[in-house]
Amino acid sequence: MKKFFLISLMVMLGVTVYAQQKKSLNAYISYAVFNTPGENSTPYVETYITFDKGSLVYVKNESGQYTATINVTIMFKQWESVQNFGKYSLSSPMVADTTGIGGFFMDMQRYSLDNGTYNLEVILEDANNKSDKPFKAIDQLLIDFPETFCMSSIIGLESFSKVDKEGSMTKNGYDLIPMIMPFYPETMNKLTFYAEIYNAKKQLGENEKYLLNTYICAFENNTKLNNYYFTKRMTAKDIDVIINSMDITNLPSGNYYLVIEARDRNNEVIGLNRYFFQRSNPYYQIDNTMLASINTDEVFSGQIKDIDTIREYIRTLSPISTLVEKDYAEELIKTDDIKTMQQYFYTFWSSRNRVNPRQAWLDYYAQVQRVNASFKTINGKGYASDRGVVFLKYGAPDRIVQSYNEPGAYPYEIWHYYTLGNQRNKKFVFMTLDIVTNDFKLIHSDAVGELSNFRWTNEIYQRTYGTYNDYGVDDAVNPNSYGDRARDYYDNPR
Repeated sequence: MKKFFLISLMVMLGVTVYAQQKKSLNAYISYAVFNTPGENSTPYVETYITFDKGSLVYVKNESGQYTATINVTIMFKQWESVQNFGKYSLSSPMVADTTGIGGFFMDMQRYSLDNGTYNLEVILEDANNKSDKPFKAIDQLLIDFPETFCMSSIIGLESFSKVDKEGSMTKNGYDLIPMIMPFYPETMNKLTFYAEIYNAKKQLGENEKYLLNTYICAFENNTKLNNYYFTKRMTAKDIDVIINSMDITNLPSGNYYLVIEARDRNNEVIGLNRYFFQRSNPYYQIDNTMLASINTDEVFSGQIKDIDTIREYIRTLSPISTLVEKDYAEELIKTDDIKTMQQYFYTFWSSRNRVNPRQAWLDYYAQVQRVNASFKTINGKGYASDRGVVFLKYGAPDRIVQSYNEPGAYPYEIWHYYTLGNQRNKKFVFMTLDIVTNDFKLIHSDAVGELSNFRWTNEIYQRTYGTYNDYGVDDAVNPNSYGDRARDYYDNPR
């Protein structure tokens, strides 16, 4: 899976600055893993760092043009041992005038690494701002390319072209321009992607066929979308290059996975990978005609006769609803149209369990009652709290650290999930300003699609160390004073 995280750095003015105000360096970092199969198989990581030109501090160079410079350090560590790294200074495209600078530029690098688990550390510094400390972000990276059938990461593309001469952005005969972010506004109607498949011939045999299914599913519930699915029959090779596009003109706003799935002649899944993306399509609406076709006398939701009851039931669906479903439900429960509520409620559950939608609802409602008992706050029901939302979306965590009396810290909890779908070793950090309220807010998670805040320890230790501007960034990330244990609990779950 391609991984990504967004960072925003506060940047002070450099010494030699021309008509520039205080700026915040904005950068978007992503990475993907690939392999070079064969006897000397060598996995590698591609890193993509995209900078907002307008967020940088520019200085005048010898040619009379203006340039920004960013110092970049990238390290891949196992424990404290650095297995590969890059340390370099990156110059922005030159501009003649610093007024109204806009757009982006991207830096791509490749690093060879063996199979294994690594801590990826990225340090970025605006070279023209010596008064501010560098920013450091950390993420966990897994490289796992066995000698059997396997896939690379999937990367979203802005564009691609076939070339004869290789350049820095070339892969298997194509120049690839990755997406800056996995976000597709209403102006983008195609989702274009790239992936590689390895060792198909070795596992299946020469000229053996297999099926490659490509589809989109909802992030919240993994439901496949009927109109976004196609299949291609493949011939096994040492390496198969996948470049394709999918029309997403009518795809509603929401969070999704693009899934590539391979199946052998016995219809067994032999490989699968996902690409997380977000879609904005504000003009899409739920089809009321389809809802109106449901006879409420024949479905379980028709037995819910009290309008306040069904309103509350619909509210409880929010943690597992898509963005479109949330927006529609919020408007629906403002009305007195109980029949449409019954129709919508049935449609919601039948889309998730066509065989027994009623039982699916009852199973879910049992979990709602559980979170209401555990996570109720002074201001609302448990299902509406951040901990309740995470519990209903992902189930019970495998481990929970509860730290309510740590010196200098606000009360916090760290939830650890061994697996979340195809994700591994994911954590959620919650914090409250007052334990009496029981209102713990989610302040960080490394799970795909969730709030990511690499300065989350700042939030926990504000009680003692003040706000972000009161101390250096590196010190804030891990204050390292007596009794401060949040980072250790996070890195080494109990």
